[in-house]
Amino acid sequence: MKTISRASGLVAAALLAACGSSDGGGDSPGADGLPRDAYAVDDDACPAPRCFEFAVPLPEGVTVTDNRVRVIVPESYAVSGKRYPLLYLLHDAPGDYTSWTRRGRAMEYLKDLEVIAVMPDGGGGHAGWYSDWQDGSFQWETYHIGVVMPFVEQRLRGLGDGHRAIAGPSMGGYGSMIYSARHPGLFEAAASFSSPVDFLHLDRVSALYSFLGNPVAGTPDGPIWGDPLTNWSRWQEQDPGTNVAGMAGMRILISSGNGLPGGPHGAVAPPYYLIEPLVLLQSMSLAQATQAAGVDTRTLFYGPGYHDWPCFLDGFEWALPQMMEKIAP
Repeated sequence: MKTISRASGLVAAALLAACGSSDGGGDSPGADGLPRDAYAVDDDACPAPRCFEFAVPLPEGVTVTDNRVRVIVPESYAVSGKRYPLLYLLHDAPGDYTSWTRRGRAMEYLKDLEVIAVMPDGGGGHAGWYSDWQDGSFQWETYHIGVVMPFVEQRLRGLGDGHRAIAGPSMGGYGSMIYSARHPGLFEAAASFSSPVDFLHLDRVSALYSFLGNPVAGTPDGPIWGDPLTNWSRWQEQDPGTNVAGMAGMRILISSGNGLPGGPHGAVAPPYYLIEPLVLLQSMSLAQATQAAGVDTRTLFYGPGYHDWPCFLDGFEWALPQMMEKIAP
């Protein structure tokens, strides 16, 4: 996959200035009726004008594999003139920025909701793990928080601070939790669906260590956080369970199956059953940590189920109205 790493100093300065804004900016629609700098795509899963994309310019020093961002706006967006809450949807590995519309049925779930959904790329087949890599190869956290969010919110009528939620399955749920923990006050609600979200204990580190080296995850762990035996402080910085204090005041929603067959979506082949018991242990551990810290924590541990989109979406369907309740004006 191609790697993108370029932008002028003027672009970087403009983006840094935009980071200070939390009022959602404005959309200044173009001749095609889409927001400024947006474009329609030839994809039945992303029908214009409700669904469109941006190609987000990158400041110097920020490298990612794909700078495209997919967006869904409410049905009333084109005529209402009002501002809306924002829902950031992060994808799994080895998904990409189209996963939520292609596999997550986002248009269907958001059809009647008054919310703007923003779906950035997180590495595609070269899973980024929503982190600035310790070897300097990629800067995913900087890209999402410091580049994508200000760029998009300056071009859309979002409500901004106090009205943001973030959610994702698997790797995307990890991103939702760690971004919430590391950026207090940025999001009001966060949801994780079958995600590796707590690795303080060595058995969970070992499981995640193996998962990161699996082709399903798309990349070995070494370039991302380093070897946990020699770079443990870095792993702690990236562990949601260690940083739950940053989630104070939020609503945290966590769901997972247990990997056993017999759920409503039928049987599948490994590794989809094998991964789920590992993420269930981590999901339960994070829920215990957030509850102990006094964070509003809600869980759905639904028993038989596997590690793929049909089960992820059971969690999303459960969490979505609870996130909307938290971020609605």
